[in-house]
Amino acid sequence: MVRLIDWMGSSLDIVCDARQSFDQTSSEWSEKDQKLLNYLVQHKHTSPFRGVVTKWQVKAPLYVCRQWWKHVIGGTFANDTLGWNEKSFRYCEADDDTYYMPREFRQQSLSNKQASSGPLEPTMNQMAMLEYAKALEQAKQAYRALLTFGVSKEQARGILPTSMYTSFTWTCSLQALLHFISLRDEAGSQGEIQAYAQALSTLARPLFKEAFEAFDLHQSSF
Repeated sequence: MVRLIDWMGSSLDIVCDARQSFDQTSSEWSEKDQKLLNYLVQHKHTSPFRGVVTKWQVKAPLYVCRQWWKHVIGGTFANDTLGWNEKSFRYCEADDDTYYMPREFRQQSLSNKQASSGPLEPTMNQMAMLEYAKALEQAKQAYRALLTFGVSKEQARGILPTSMYTSFTWTCSLQALLHFISLRDEAGSQGEIQAYAQALSTLARPLFKEAFEAFDLHQSSF
């Protein structure tokens, strides 16, 4: 699940921020503004993109969140990402239905150690589904047993699988958003996180149409 909670700014704000060097501004969008925006993207003048902010609510498996988190702690600029607040299983109990079950398993890529290459053969896929489901059920039962024994939530969560869903709010600059989309919505990225990147793009593109067009035109990556 991805939901756009709020946003601040527009493509016009980007070019107005860029024109601060000349103590100039624009009141409405023009072809001249699009040329400037294209120039900013082409030459990676990123600071004006940090004045536009989006806030998202996301529900995703833990292992997807940890990939996502790399964009928070590994940002080139301190203000690329403004906030991350995640559900804590120190405070909340894990629900039985909050586990991600793939619809289809993929094979390990022979040429890329970190990637997959295509669907498993149907018989093997069915067998993998059964093993996956069995392991999830065992983890859920063990977690419930630990809580029943009186074990604290902060320790019992240690056996929860990374397929479990969690939720978080992510507040980020437009630069950080475009950077995330450019890295995660591409062929070499994991399929599960690609789906989230595509959802972010679908929701944000109408708000910052001109910025996305410039980004697409130059196939850029901030």
